[in-house]
Parts: sequence; structure tokens; C-alpha cells
Amino acid sequence: MNLIELFKSIGTFFYSSKESELRDFSEEEYIQTFVANKKLEELKETYQKAWEAKNFEIENYWKRANYFWAFQVASFAGYFAVLSSKSYEKTPQILFFVVCIGFISALAWVFINIGSKTWQRHWENHVDMLEDKVTGPLYKIVTANKTYSVSKINDIVSRFFAVIWIILGIQYFANHLTFKWSGITNVDYLILLSSIATIYFAGAMIFGHGRGRFGSRDVKFYKRKPQD
Repeated sequence: MNLIELFKSIGTFFYSSKESELRDFSEEEYIQTFVANKKLEELKETYQKAWEAKNFEIENYWKRANYFWAFQVASFAGYFAVLSSKSYEKTPQILFFVVCIGFISALAWVFINIGSKTWQRHWENHVDMLEDKVTGPLYKIVTANKTYSVSKINDIVSRFFAVIWIILGIQYFANHLTFKWSGITNVDYLILLSSIATIYFAGAMIFGHGRGRFGSRDVKFYKRKPQD
């Protein structure tokens, strides 16, 4: 990889203008593809796969949630440990590093929640479309007309954590940095570089590498040479 390709890959990692290649797929097309002229056993198998995939996504959603909860607790513990340590006055930059880590992990949690919920909803829609022919509207009939969404509340909490880290970052700048230019030698490059890195990777999640865009893919296979 030459230097031009390296800078190009850094740019496309942060921002990608590639559009999705998906098209609308009507309900009539869905029925023709998965339901029409299908035997009951085939419908049951398709329905079962949709149920299994939905349950798999739900299970993974909460596994990821537990992981990020633990990471956020550890980040806040690290923040207050640094804040109360004797070395804080000499190296306050460490506190900002913790803020950057906490913010990036909280932001990742927000977007992973969105992605996980999208796939969960994807398979729930398949179940909705298929169940009438297999079990009847079992999944669509509910016993309450209003309740609380555990996944939405979890999503709210993840966004709350992200906002708290932003506030703590602003507080750090207010306490430790002045915006009066006093020469390039007085720039805190540790704070500058960590700020740039945080903005870069946050942008990559929002605009670039972190976005899922469905389209054609080039698939390559390689064959290992047999041993002599």
C-alpha cells in the first residue's frame, strides 16, 4: 500500500458516500417468494428459522448491553479514581483520556443498540408475515395496549451516558485549558491528539466505517497448496 492509498483508506474509514443498493420489496413479492405455493412443512421450517434468528438477536442484544454496562461502570470508576489520585495535579491529561474512552464506548453502545434493534425488528417482521399460515396471529395478539419498552429504555440510558461524558469533557476544558494563544510550544499535544482521535473515530461510526450499507460484494477464495 502506497502513501496515497493509505490516506485514501483513512479518509474512507472516516466518511463513505457509498449508497445502499437495495430496492423496495413489496408485500406481494414477499408472499410470492415465501408463502405462495409452499407446502406447510416448508412454511413451518421458514417460520422456525425466523423465530430462531429473532431469539438469537435478542440474546445477543442483551449480551452486548451487559458488556457495555460493565465498560461504563469501569470507565466511571477509573474517572473518579484518577480525579482523587495524588498524581492528578501533575498529569491531568489522564483524566481526559478516560473521558475519551468513556465517550467512545458510550457512543458505540448507542449505535450498536440501534443496529441490534434493527436486526431484531427485521426477524420480527418475518415472523409477523409468516405466522398467519402456520400458527395463526399468535405473535400479533397481545394482552396490553401500552407498556414500557426494555430495549428503548436501555437505548435511552446509553445516550444519557454519552451526554454525561460530553459534559465531563467540557468541564475538563473549562478547568484546564485557556483559549488565549501563547505560542505553539505551549500547546498540550496529548489533549489535542486525543481530541482529534476521538472526533475521528466518532465520525467513523456515524458517517463511515460504522455504517452498514447493503450492496454487492467482491468475494475471494484462496486454495492452500497440498503438502508434498
